[in-house]
Amino acid sequence: MKKFATAIILSAMATAMPAAAETPAYGLISIPAASMRTEGRHAAEMSTQAVMGTPIEIIDQNGEWYNARTPEGYEAWIPVSSVAVKTADEMHRWRDNDNRYVVTDLWQTRAYTTPKASGPRDVVTDLVLGAIVCADPATVSDGRIEITLPDGRRGWADSSSLTPIADWADQPFDAEKILSTAYSMEGTPYLWGGTSVKAIDCSGLVKVSYLNNGIILLRDASQQARTGLRLEAEAWRDYQPGDLMFFGNASTGKVTHVAIYDHNGRYVHSSGRVKRNSVDPESPDYLYSPLHSVRINGHEGTEGITRVINHPWYFNL
Repeated sequence: MKKFATAIILSAMATAMPAAAETPAYGLISIPAASMRTEGRHAAEMSTQAVMGTPIEIIDQNGEWYNARTPEGYEAWIPVSSVAVKTADEMHRWRDNDNRYVVTDLWQTRAYTTPKASGPRDVVTDLVLGAIVCADPATVSDGRIEITLPDGRRGWADSSSLTPIADWADQPFDAEKILSTAYSMEGTPYLWGGTSVKAIDCSGLVKVSYLNNGIILLRDASQQARTGLRLEAEAWRDYQPGDLMFFGNASTGKVTHVAIYDHNGRYVHSSGRVKRNSVDPESPDYLYSPLHSVRINGHEGTEGITRVINHPWYFNL
């Protein structure tokens, strides 16, 4: 079972990271999409992912694995090779760095060895939506900017694919942007634990789509279902774009699936693949009815809904 503790996430979002311990205490994800598992072994169930540049707290180490906590308070095991370990001072400087950029290209982009390189042997890394890198805006050449990855590697990426972190982290709520992000992944395969545009699960689709609007949500559908303003199932005609719809066992109320509502009964979700369906029983695209919905819009700052600009792991507040 995936691990989550309300007390932990509230503490993480209200205070800075704790002092460094014998085990490295901090890190940044150093690969495009790092898989995190229920146990420290590759055969264990994947419970979540984190994309490049995501700050993590390292809780423990077992050989080649770190037990780590993500910004939303999720705990899982990640290979040491997927993390660029940082000291407390390095993390403080990273959070203060105005020359951080976020990948906001809806499709995967790449960093190359030079401003003009474009061949397959010139690739430094691919970069997925939400990745955070450092860059000097003075280095722009031929439409590319020189970037530094969390582990110190350097490359050149299209400047049009990157947004200054302060602008990304402090956006107004934009349902159309959230929905466009989700729709841009249409056809992307479902992957249990997936939280990147490469492959994604249902709550991962919600999380990635909202993160592109600068909002951190909880990891699992059952957790997301307890946030925001609750809306009842029978009121679906009054739902607003961006509301989250939850599905599951009607007799027990157990939530097992989540979708993002659009309009006129339509929603987008990841079930087998990212696709569109309808909550309207009269629609040919009807799939199933929700248990309930929640509204995130207007409830940023409440438990489980955090704007990146207000998260102490991203900025020195």
